[in-house]
Amino acid sequence: MKKILMLLSTVILIFGMLDTASATSFTFDMGANSSVDTSGTNNALHMYAEVNPNLDDIIYSLQEGKSYTFYFATIGTTEYWINNDDVNPGTLTASIDFDNPDLVQAVGGTSIGFSAWWYFVQGWNLRWNDPVVVDFGNGGQFSLELSDVGYRSWWWQGPDGSADVYATVTLNSAPVPEPATILLVGIGLFGLAGFGRKQFSKES
Repeated sequence: MKKILMLLSTVILIFGMLDTASATSFTFDMGANSSVDTSGTNNALHMYAEVNPNLDDIIYSLQEGKSYTFYFATIGTTEYWINNDDVNPGTLTASIDFDNPDLVQAVGGTSIGFSAWWYFVQGWNLRWNDPVVVDFGNGGQFSLELSDVGYRSWWWQGPDGSADVYATVTLNSAPVPEPATILLVGIGLFGLAGFGRKQFSKES
């Protein structure tokens, strides 16, 4: 019976300590509902976005201070020539969906068209307002950053090109263990300490 109790205490302690050790890392799971709102560019250089259809399949674990980068979307314009209105800034908003942690984070950006040398060179640039810092409970925090992109053409070819945007997630701090995990460690230690004390008393 005593051996069984000692084994049980050891198992509880090991599982509790493993769960506590995993608190320095976190497993992210991307969701299926990410999107990019380009309506803010309708009165400027009209942009479009095609979000990666496989985002929902992306799962990755990060240690604190580590980053993971993945393809998020393709951004472009369907306009074939830079006009006066196209050199005005337009706004975009990317909504990045996570299943774990369960949240949707917005990242704003600004696009603008350009031309030079009598329209010999045309194109556009997109800059995101990031990195964005996200707190997700129990001390967990990560940073989210989207890559700035642009397109440049030559020989009066127009700005109608696209570029791939990548997302980078950096784990700043992992969530602290739940009280139940700490309790498991405590029970395991208490059980082992009690068993050791009994053994010591017998030997004395």
